[in-house]
Parts: sequence; structure tokens; C-alpha cells
Amino acid sequence: MQKTRFYFMVLALLILPRICLAADLETLKVDFLQGNYRRVIFEGQAQVDRINIGNTDELNCILGLSYLKEGKLDLAQSSFQRVLNNQKSKFKAQATLGLADTFLIGGKFQEAEDIYNKLIADDSNNNQKAAVLYRLSQLEFKRGNNQLGNDYLFKLKRDFPLSPELRLRKALEIINPQPGAPLKETSQYSVQAGFFSNQANAGKLRDKLLAKDFPAYIEESAGGYRVRVGKFKTQTEALDLESKLSKEGFEAKACP
Repeated sequence: MQKTRFYFMVLALLILPRICLAADLETLKVDFLQGNYRRVIFEGQAQVDRINIGNTDELNCILGLSYLKEGKLDLAQSSFQRVLNNQKSKFKAQATLGLADTFLIGGKFQEAEDIYNKLIADDSNNNQKAAVLYRLSQLEFKRGNNQLGNDYLFKLKRDFPLSPELRLRKALEIINPQPGAPLKETSQYSVQAGFFSNQANAGKLRDKLLAKDFPAYIEESAGGYRVRVGKFKTQTEALDLESKLSKEGFEAKACP
């Protein structure tokens, strides 16, 4: 009888904390999705400090993301690093992406780029590649490399046309940039619908676009004529037009 009681006591000590953690974790997930990041931090950090059992990697990932949302980059890095210390963690890829994001938001662009490129090169992370391409585009825009930033957005649109990243309306905010890191932003965007060496051909495409009520015009440049549509202050507006033109069958690319 005593052995049976002892067995159940040990079983309770091993299992009950895991059940409680799972229940609390679901609550934290809801809080995170609702934007209650401070509550997640308060409750989640208490759990991390209190519980020393098995796998708390998902908890640390949610905690790291919450710290990231609150701009507490050092604490976010610590949370993600705890996950990465477990080489067999199934949340390793998510934590790696989160760690890279702390560098991006902190203005440490080279460190962020190195990690993003490793995630891109790893074929096992296909489900994260859309997110990484979007972040690489933002990184290059913050560096002032607008053409490269647009190239990443083109790859994102081409390879992941249904990704939620294409619907994002706000770029990642960069804080504490590295000294000397240029944060240039272009003042105007448009959508290029074609490039021709012959002005007459450019004119035909322009007229075709105008006939469909798209505000098209021709820009002469070295080596040819660009057919462009619209002039926008934000990249988001240009990407919206790019999507509309693509649906109409035109080869469109948003560009500065």
C-alpha cells in the first residue's frame, strides 16, 4: 500500500507540473495573440524561473517574442538562446529566426543577415523562407539598398504569393542603429511594367495601360525606355498596384 502511494506521489510530481505548464501555455498564447505582451512576460518569466522540467522551449519562444515586441532585445535574446541551447528542440528554427530579428531591430544588420542567409540555405526551413525573405527586404531598405530590397520582395511574391508577409503594412522598426549605418528611405515609388530599347514599343504598352485606366508614362533611361505606372510615397501603395497589374496580366515590379 505504501509503495502504491509512493508511486502515485512520484507520478504526480512528474506529471502535474507538465499539465499545469500546458494549460498556462495555452493562456499565454491567447494573451500573445491579443497583444498582451507585458502579461505574457510577467506570467511567462515567472514560469521559466519556477519550473525546471523537461521541455519549456515553446514557452521560451513565446516569451522571447513578447520581449521583442516590447523592445527588450537583451531579454529576448536570452529567451531564444535558451531554446537554441537544446540542440534537439523542435522550436530551434523559430528561435533562430527570433534571434536574428533581435539583431535586425537592434540595427546589427550584418549579424541579422548572416543568420537569415543560413535559414534560407537550410532546406528544412521551407516554412520560414517567406518570413526570411521579407526580413531581408526590410534589412536592405534600411541599409539604403533599395534595388536589392525590391529583389527580395520580388522573390517573395514569386515563390510565396499567398504568404501573409505580402499583406504586411508596417515594416519592422529599427532601434539603436549601428553608428554609420545609413537609414535612407526613398521618397517615391512606382511600378515598372516594361523596359524597351524601342520607344514605339514602350508607347504601345503605355497606351494599353492607359486604356485600362492605369496612370502609365514613359521614362527614358540609359539604354532604353521604362514604362512606369503611378507615383507613390509609400512602398505599400506601389506593391498594391503591382498586385493589381499582375492580375491584369502585366509583368509588374514595384521599384523606387
